[in-house]
Amino acid sequence: MATRSALERARSALHLRLLAAQRRLTKDRRGAVIVLGGDDRLAASELANQLTEWFDARTVRICAPDDGAAEGRPFLWPYWQDVPAQGRITIVVGDWLTRTTIAAAREELAGESLRARLKSLRAFEELLAADGTAVVKVWLETPEKTLRRRLRDAEDTDAEGWVVTDEDLLLAKKSSLGLARALRAQGSGKNLPWKVVIGGAETKLRDLHAGLVIAAQLNQASRRRPAVAAKKPSGRPRGLLESAAPHPTLDKKGYGQQMAKLQARLGRLSRLAAQKGVATVVVLEGPDAAGKGGAIRRLCGQLDAAHYRVHPTPAPTPEEKARHYLWRFWNKVPAPGRLAVFDRSWFGRVMVERVEGFAKEAEWARAYGEINDFEARLAEAGTIVLKLWINISKAEQLRRFRSREDSPHKRHKMTAEDYRNRKKWDANLRAAEDMIARTDTPHAPWIVVSGDDKRYARVATLKAVCRALSDRLD
Repeated sequence: MATRSALERARSALHLRLLAAQRRLTKDRRGAVIVLGGDDRLAASELANQLTEWFDARTVRICAPDDGAAEGRPFLWPYWQDVPAQGRITIVVGDWLTRTTIAAAREELAGESLRARLKSLRAFEELLAADGTAVVKVWLETPEKTLRRRLRDAEDTDAEGWVVTDEDLLLAKKSSLGLARALRAQGSGKNLPWKVVIGGAETKLRDLHAGLVIAAQLNQASRRRPAVAAKKPSGRPRGLLESAAPHPTLDKKGYGQQMAKLQARLGRLSRLAAQKGVATVVVLEGPDAAGKGGAIRRLCGQLDAAHYRVHPTPAPTPEEKARHYLWRFWNKVPAPGRLAVFDRSWFGRVMVERVEGFAKEAEWARAYGEINDFEARLAEAGTIVLKLWINISKAEQLRRFRSREDSPHKRHKMTAEDYRNRKKWDANLRAAEDMIARTDTPHAPWIVVSGDDKRYARVATLKAVCRALSDRLD
């Protein structure tokens, strides 16, 4: 009786510690991700439910990936959906490392694919930590005999409401235990190790031990943020945009003929992509008045409305500001067979946020690597990633500004902000040069389109998209 009483007192004290840690997160405006992995999925679910009782559940969310919804999307997509806002907690059940262990045990992942997966997991954890999110990882390891007995008991009774799966049986094997130990070391972000808790038949004692580990990690995370090295671009811009001086023109007749053919071709390719389940992401960037909107309207002019979505990118909302800047773009990753067009995008981090000082130097400097990793995950899942910079001269921009002011149909597009931004032309040009140089990759290339002639730019944009789709579908 004394032992049972002591256990309850310890659990009560832990409850208070976790509530205090949660209040500190709210006060410090920091989110937390508590990852529950291991060979005992039933134990992870039980612990997650217990944590929602110990914490104030109003700011806690459980993330349990739905394989059906995530099918065809990048592996990390479901976890990005539940990245916590500042002051909130996400508890992850069905974590990224346990799922990777299962895939490796089934030999679905091996060699370079497995190494790439582990690299992406490290990058994801470090990205969250660098942004101020506390990353807490607990690995529940139940002895094999105990685990097999728990699984048999769960199969024999409906009382626990648990369905034993092939994955549970696979994780219970001794070979999977050794594999998991090896992958834990390789798939952990810098200074973000897994903390192992040995489970057993006594659920309350196991949850106490795990809860103490979680409380300690939350307290440690509140005292420091892992340092992530980020080299900012050095030297002068490469001159890619300044050297793109020739501005081809296209007459009205030639434009009409090419546009009709290209739109029809893109329509056929988009339907084929939908049939084959190939997703496409097209990003359009460029100076103000470069003609991105007009190019997008022609790009989508003959497409089936069910196959695409256009995403304008205005200033982030308060909900978006409370999370990592990539969160709002991970939420828009297209499903298999769909096309997503971004009118400005995640590159705002290394463009406007850099130039205007909205992001600290360390933040925008490390964003190049974060963006490259994001696009690599898209490409890894089979998504076509195409990025177009529509380039115009400074003189042409001024001409378009004045033309807009003279047009009653376009006057609403002009604000004092446009002229204020124009004064920073050189700073924006330097940022764009750095951006293209640092994020032009084989799986997500940049294409610079001469844009002083709108007709030529629109045709060039459609040609680039058709070429990318055709290359993949062929």
